[in-house]
Amino acid sequence: MNNKQEEIDQFLSSASTSPSPSPSSSSSPSNNDSTSLKSMISGIENSNVHSNGNDNSNNNEKQKDIVSLENKSSNNTTTTTTTTTTTSNQNNKNNNNNNNHNNNKNNNNNNNNNNNNNNNNNNNNNEPFTNGYTNGVNEKLNDQPSPSSHKDFSDEYSPSKVRILVADDDDVQRKILNNLLKKFQYNVTLVPNGEIAWEYINKGQQKYDLVLTDVMMPHITGFDLLQRINDHPVHKHIPVILMSGTAVDYKYANDTIKIGGQDFLTKPIAKELLKKKIDTVLQSIWQRRKEEEYKATLAQEREKGNKLAKEMELKEHEIEELTKKVSKMSSISKEAMESPLVSVTRNIEELLKQSTWSSHESEIKEKLNSILKELGSSNIYRPSFEKLIKNDSVDPVTKSFLVSEFSSTTSRRNSIPTFPQTTYNRDTKEVIKGWEFDVFKYSEDDLMPLLVDMFENFQLPEIFKIPIEKLQRFIMTVNALYRKNNRYHNFTHAFDVTQTVYTFLTSFNAAQYLTHLDIFALLISCMCHDLNHPGFNNTFQVNAQTELSLEYNDISVLENHHAMLTFKILRNSECNILEGLNEDQYKELRRSVVQLILATDMQNHFEHTNKFQHHLNNLPFDRNKKEDRQMILNFLIKCGDISNIARPWHLNFEWSLRVSDEFFQQSHYETICGYPVTPFMDKTKTTRARIAADFIDFVASPLFQSMAKFLKESQFLLKVISKNRENWQAYMELQKEGKCNDDDLQFMEDPTIFVKSKLPKIDEEENRDKVSSSSSSSTAPLTSTSSSNNETSSP
Repeated sequence: MNNKQEEIDQFLSSASTSPSPSPSSSSSPSNNDSTSLKSMISGIENSNVHSNGNDNSNNNEKQKDIVSLENKSSNNTTTTTTTTTTTSNQNNKNNNNNNNHNNNKNNNNNNNNNNNNNNNNNNNNNEPFTNGYTNGVNEKLNDQPSPSSHKDFSDEYSPSKVRILVADDDDVQRKILNNLLKKFQYNVTLVPNGEIAWEYINKGQQKYDLVLTDVMMPHITGFDLLQRINDHPVHKHIPVILMSGTAVDYKYANDTIKIGGQDFLTKPIAKELLKKKIDTVLQSIWQRRKEEEYKATLAQEREKGNKLAKEMELKEHEIEELTKKVSKMSSISKEAMESPLVSVTRNIEELLKQSTWSSHESEIKEKLNSILKELGSSNIYRPSFEKLIKNDSVDPVTKSFLVSEFSSTTSRRNSIPTFPQTTYNRDTKEVIKGWEFDVFKYSEDDLMPLLVDMFENFQLPEIFKIPIEKLQRFIMTVNALYRKNNRYHNFTHAFDVTQTVYTFLTSFNAAQYLTHLDIFALLISCMCHDLNHPGFNNTFQVNAQTELSLEYNDISVLENHHAMLTFKILRNSECNILEGLNEDQYKELRRSVVQLILATDMQNHFEHTNKFQHHLNNLPFDRNKKEDRQMILNFLIKCGDISNIARPWHLNFEWSLRVSDEFFQQSHYETICGYPVTPFMDKTKTTRARIAADFIDFVASPLFQSMAKFLKESQFLLKVISKNRENWQAYMELQKEGKCNDDDLQFMEDPTIFVKSKLPKIDEEENRDKVSSSSSSSTAPLTSTSSSNNETSSP
């Protein structure tokens, strides 16, 4: 018996190179290739079963038959059943005379079977198992959803884009199928059994468009593999074609359809038939997928159409509303542009048209009163712009234009200011969170929009339902009530304090200890803490017994005045940014704002400072306690109020000049009026540098020591304060040397380099001891600047 591998190689060589049989080799054309295939299979199987001759001879003859069959299939030719039968009979005669009778009997049976098959297939497109089977396949394909596992087909179906997995335990058949499929440019993967096939499908990285599997395989049969594929949620859409060389009756074909297979083929498989079956299955799925894509696209277009229709409906509604508004404005404008004389004439004409005056007595009286009022106008020819000005639908710019250009009243009380429309980019909005923000680079009109940004950064307008136009009017009113001729206590100072506290809340993370209502109260208090400041302090008010000192009984005179004006502004309906608060929120905010503004009274400075230090050293702050949060709020506004000493040197220098100018102005008036002159404001006894240095030593430095312990992000401020203190010491030394004129103090970037003598060392501990001894509390000031704020974190 020849080696099996030699048989395979010989067969493949013959299948690839054998010439096509001549037309004379067949007695008559067959109606169906697969009919001849089936007859040949029966003849070969019967020869193997009944032959008692030499095995080697039988195998050689069988190989010749398969080669002949392959050559016929590859050249698209057909042979008749008679030719096949004759070939089979001749082979059997050469093998063994004893088998002639059996072989002839089998061949006759084959002829009968072939004739029956031909008759059955004449009306069914010349394909095997088409009686009731092909229709079932087509129905299955129509119900088949798009396979989730295979790749997208292009607009045109192409075999080169198809990946096929072939599972067959017969080495010969695998190579035959591989050879046939690759001739048609399919991408083929071969596996020898069902187990490996399932591993490739389920766990392999390759996605397959079709599985071609033999039915009779050990362990996992073709039907088992088909069932596994159908039961899997991901792979169930992969089409499967079953094939067999032994199971060739209708039962297997029907079973294939019942369990979800797409087709059934018998071996040996003709080349063109194989391609036709594969293309039919895949093209049907491809067509199905194209239909689904088209339906999805159609659904998307419908959705877009519906969306567009809704947008058009919305636009139509907007146009309708705009038309109504224009009509209303036209009516208001027409009425507003009427002069009193025209209005009187119109009303009289309407009265004359009344037929029954008695029934319209009240209406007539109303019109007559209107006529009298119009006749009493100072100018009966002038339009009444007040109706336009009072109408909310007219924008502020138009109102301002009408008032400024056409109104006879020019007083500030009747003018309508417009909020500055300066627009800032994101960088500017981030700059206001920084410690080095230079307020002197901006005008007041530039600063006001930045206050709105601070409110919006904490979502306060959304949370507390603050109309933006009312917030803008509130800011403009606050700005108007600060006195422009004050060198220090003006709107620029108010903004500077607000921006400083805003930095504490954002960059230094102080907001973590507070609620939104706390932050709302804090920002209002910072803006209004020096509202309408006269430029003279509480001592001057009490000594002069001003109206304010009498009104507030000499107690925190200016601070009470600032708080009163704050809520007087907020009570105005056009500036009431508290209208969205409920009763409890309003009471809580008012209590907090009053305490915050009163906390800026320097007479109570050390009391507030020592209370905060004591709490910071002994107890963690509890965010759930109003008292703790209020203590933090008071501390933040106090630090913000005197923060200029911790600013970069050029800012500290400018603010120090401004505050000393106010001090010297007050001492001048005190001298003229005969009031006691405050020593640290007396120009004959002190200098600007001495005022700044003493303020750092006794007031600011201890406060910012506590700040550094409370908010670790602020610890760098201690170095800034120390450098500023050193610079002011240098100015004092230069004044002693006669190199500096206090009346015309000029800014120097680093005054220490001009001092010949060595500057005395600033002893911070000594300064803190001075503060401790001068305060009423026995609690020692903080001595550590490196502690973190972990103990004050929010619970």
